[in-house]
Amino acid sequence: MNTPVHLLLGLAFLLAAGVAAAHPPLPLPPPGFAHARHAPPPVRHHQHPQARLATWYADEATRQTRSAHRMGCGYSGPRWTTSWRAHHDWALTTSPSRIHREIDRRDSDLHRCRQQFVRQHRHYRYR
Repeated sequence: MNTPVHLLLGLAFLLAAGVAAAHPPLPLPPPGFAHARHAPPPVRHHQHPQARLATWYADEATRQTRSAHRMGCGYSGPRWTTSWRAHHDWALTTSPSRIHREIDRRDSDLHRCRQQFVRQHRHYRYR
């Protein structure tokens, strides 16, 4: 019974299978990834690696900046801007090693601020 409906369903199935095969699954981060606690940059086909790194960096930088603001760290300057575009544009023009150093420095500053925040709020006890 080859009705037009069966033919259309078969064609739709073949097209869906072709689309699924055209997009392989995303790779896992390499072993020893420098920032294993952070998600790796998303893989987008036909995107330059520097652009992927810049997108990842801008996402991480704005996340870290929001954390600093929530804790009241009082940091300022270009490193602590909330502008995703500013972080992205900077990352497009600098080396990957410098990008990772900047993330590490911001992590270090956040760690110090978090310790101070905990010390200041230690007297609040849960009951």
